[in-house]
Amino acid sequence: DKIRELPHPHFSKFTKPYIKGRKLLVVNRKDVFSDAHNILFDAEFLSIAVASNVYSTEDYWELTIGEEKICETIYTKELPESVSMGNSFGIVYPVAANTRIKFDFHNVSGITKQVWYNLKFLR
Repeated sequence: DKIRELPHPHFSKFTKPYIKGRKLLVVNRKDVFSDAHNILFDAEFLSIAVASNVYSTEDYWELTIGEEKICETIYTKELPESVSMGNSFGIVYPVAANTRIKFDFHNVSGITKQVWYNLKFLR
């Protein structure tokens, strides 16, 4: 299969899917609300999906993996959203074991809401 001959990061070195769901309570103040955790194994990041029970076009979110900001100033669009790495063949972003993953939600609107996000990896 020619696609499997593509060099990394165009094709994954890992084959097991892993999706981690997280939830963040954002209260009624204009502030940045953060959620961070470490991924405990070597993996490859594929995508993030974000949803909220209340949307405001002023609000935005960001994702940092290790020291790299992967998603910056992604404004909410009144519907759930997914951001994937790369093109139609996909790009994988290597993540070493014990790397910190940080999600920041900028509540510019100051409205209370629940924010859910799913991180999709291969391991």
